[in-house]
Amino acid sequence: MKEVNVYLASSIRGRWPRDGYIGYALEYYPPGKNMPAVLRCCEPVQNMNENRAQLEALIRVFTRMREKCILSIYTESQYLYDGFAGPEHVKKWIKNHWQTARGQEVKNRDKWEELLRGLQGNLYTFYLRQPNAYTPGLLEELKRKEGAGQ
Repeated sequence: MKEVNVYLASSIRGRWPRDGYIGYALEYYPPGKNMPAVLRCCEPVQNMNENRAQLEALIRVFTRMREKCILSIYTESQYLYDGFAGPEHVKKWIKNHWQTARGQEVKNRDKWEELLRGLQGNLYTFYLRQPNAYTPGLLEELKRKEGAGQ
């Protein structure tokens, strides 16, 4: 299986829905190459809060992938990280029929389920707020796009 590093970013901050941008970078080594190939993308999203935008960024990564891979996923989002690593909320939510520990419906269930479909067949590890060469550049590009109103 091909190893792919995934870096996620969003210009949207806070819990109130608004328009903004999400970005991602996919880094992998093509067969026989010493230098990585990198696919970067920044796309507009509408009416999303910070958590939903982070989920959407990873969902869009899967639209670009052609095969199942070993994924290292780098995120700045505690919400996304906690879903699959750390406390692994998603496993608990599935077991509890998409109810939280307080008996409430899980927020963004549609996006979590879409993510599960995308992750299926891939091996993956999530990393939270790990320094890397791509996230700062993605955030800068998202900020530029927002400022330019593109």
